[in-house]
Amino acid sequence: MTDMPPSAVFPQRSSEPSAVAPDGPSVCLERLPEGAERLVFRLADGTKLQAAVRRSTRARRARLSLTAAGEWRLSVPSALSLADGLDWLESLLPFVERAWRRYRRSVQEGPEGNFLPEELSLPLMGQTFAVRRGGDWQQGCAAVARSGHAPLRVEAGARRLLLMAAETSLTFFGDVDDGLAAEALRRWCRRQAGQYLPPLLEELARRHGFAVSGISVRDQRSRWGSCSRDRQGRGVIRLNWRAVLLPREDAAFLCLHELCHILRMDHSTAYREELARYAPDWPERERRLSRFWRELPRWTRHAS
Repeated sequence: MTDMPPSAVFPQRSSEPSAVAPDGPSVCLERLPEGAERLVFRLADGTKLQAAVRRSTRARRARLSLTAAGEWRLSVPSALSLADGLDWLESLLPFVERAWRRYRRSVQEGPEGNFLPEELSLPLMGQTFAVRRGGDWQQGCAAVARSGHAPLRVEAGARRLLLMAAETSLTFFGDVDDGLAAEALRRWCRRQAGQYLPPLLEELARRHGFAVSGISVRDQRSRWGSCSRDRQGRGVIRLNWRAVLLPREDAAFLCLHELCHILRMDHSTAYREELARYAPDWPERERRLSRFWRELPRWTRHAS
């Protein structure tokens, strides 16, 4: 199975370590007792961050990620030598700087900060919805009775919330705190993604001659999508519901990225040549997807 992760990834190659000025941003590898390893990143402001190294026989490439708890993790293939590749580890420093700034900002704002949007744009639907607070639970029940449409309902203990969707608005009723409202928005967007993303992928598959046996929309927390093959060699593709927030051309490129994996289940040169047949500017498009992931609004993220 292949995937398209938004976290920092880097190629499996080795080269001579490069010198880094001791008073500037740097990265070093530390060997701990019992064979454990960790990376230590020093940022431009002097902040030192540690990344636990986890080796796996299943990993095909290295991936650096930051957890919701602020912990850095580096997953690497078992045979990959980190000591021989400090120069490409240093290339991750800009990613580490950006990710750490976003994390610190989110911590300072706090989990209850007002981070819900005033409006929600879904380019695949060609629509923009005003996001409103409509009143208490009883008012919501009355609005539901008048509309005749089933609302989306979210509960957490004694708290409960209704989300009513109209042609140009999304209205919350009940215990409208950011946590419940964010969960309601995630569920509603996932439903829209289930209606609009599979047809887009199917259209592209037909146009370019790819055989697909299954398409699903998932709540993938670390990747835009993934692809595997069934026993007949047809594609089984999973797309992240958050792709419904992308501009149509970027959602289409994501679909092409996964479709090309039906032929090449890796990110090799041959795969990139295949992808270039359909998207000659694929490097810029992949950078755009990475940038969109980094800039996803806070409500799209889970609290844990």
